[in-house]
Amino acid sequence: MTNKTLQKLCAYYYATHYYPLAVWGSAGKPLEIFCTYAPFAEIFAHNVRKLKNDDPNPRLIQSSAGLYGAIRVRNGGQIVLIGPFLNRGLDDGILDKTIHDAGLSWAEKEALRQFLAGIPQYSYNQFLNLIVFFHYILNGEEISVTDHFRLSGERYSKNVGTKQTDEHWSEEQRFHGTYAFEQQMLAFVRAGDVEGLQAFFDRVAKMQTFTEGKLADDMLRQQKNLFIGLVAMVGKCGAIEGNLDVEQTYQLIDLYTQECEKCRTVDEVNVLRYNAIMDFTQRVAELRHPQSLSNEVYTALQFIKTHTNQPIGVPDVVACVQKSRSAFLAQFKRETGTTVAKAIMDAKLQEAKLLLRYSDKSLSEISSFLYFSGQPYFQNMFKKTFGVTPLEYRRKKQSK
Repeated sequence: MTNKTLQKLCAYYYATHYYPLAVWGSAGKPLEIFCTYAPFAEIFAHNVRKLKNDDPNPRLIQSSAGLYGAIRVRNGGQIVLIGPFLNRGLDDGILDKTIHDAGLSWAEKEALRQFLAGIPQYSYNQFLNLIVFFHYILNGEEISVTDHFRLSGERYSKNVGTKQTDEHWSEEQRFHGTYAFEQQMLAFVRAGDVEGLQAFFDRVAKMQTFTEGKLADDMLRQQKNLFIGLVAMVGKCGAIEGNLDVEQTYQLIDLYTQECEKCRTVDEVNVLRYNAIMDFTQRVAELRHPQSLSNEVYTALQFIKTHTNQPIGVPDVVACVQKSRSAFLAQFKRETGTTVAKAIMDAKLQEAKLLLRYSDKSLSEISSFLYFSGQPYFQNMFKKTFGVTPLEYRRKKQSK
């Protein structure tokens, strides 16, 4: 594709949607920036430098100002960068880090705020489909949003989603058996724990069964009704309690409800459901992201959270960041104030609290599931950390 054709295509899109995008030539030079704020060219350039030749095409780029989609034109070598998708409310932290990362003048702060606030609001699912659309136009390749971006694949839309739609909505099964699942899920949303929520969905898809009340005779209508109730619950009882802006949350609920009504199949609703939950959780996560942590320590903490039900130790955590053991352990202690071993134990105990409160697993099952060396050790560590025994904690929380 020639530069002229590519620039025209992007110009037409920007003229109709006003969503920022930029075009880079095959030699790594910017060809044209489509947005109303000229200094944003430096921010685009900062994110383009993150791309590698062997990256997936298209690729998502996370930055302080939000999420970008990068598409490489195969027949020409140019790059189209679309974004940012703003996955949190604007605050001084976002603006300061964006200015710092891109090397902008601090005098630009208010102008940057106004520009970002004026970007059209898309849902996460809409943003991903925009990237897929551009990729198809530029490269003639049809890809799956779910599979390419690893949003759910077999893990959620076909496993958890199916379990909530197919065999469990018969007339004889009107008992609502999803309370425990919902409460555990909401706990991850409130905490902004994206990695933990993904791991939770993985586990649920393999072992959980659900019973939903029947809301409609038509399966697609049934699934849409359930989606509308779920997205409202996730927003109000999860995201808002995780300190996401109330107005922003209600706007997102409305956006996802409208998008759900456009779905034509049950599978589309299932994928949208996963995307909506992850979108809310990501927005809460951005509010809570510890700016004081290095990428290595943050990566290690996420690794620990997603492996609470595996027999990991300090060597596994060190291996995930690919740094020397002594240097990383000192860095981890310096940034977090604790050791890697204690962080692993704390993560397992926090997971145990969720299981005690929202599941009917026995102490033996929880101990085994979280790979404690034995039930007595699990009970001792739990009481030492929280001041009550696991059973006392369960009785107290389940009585509320």
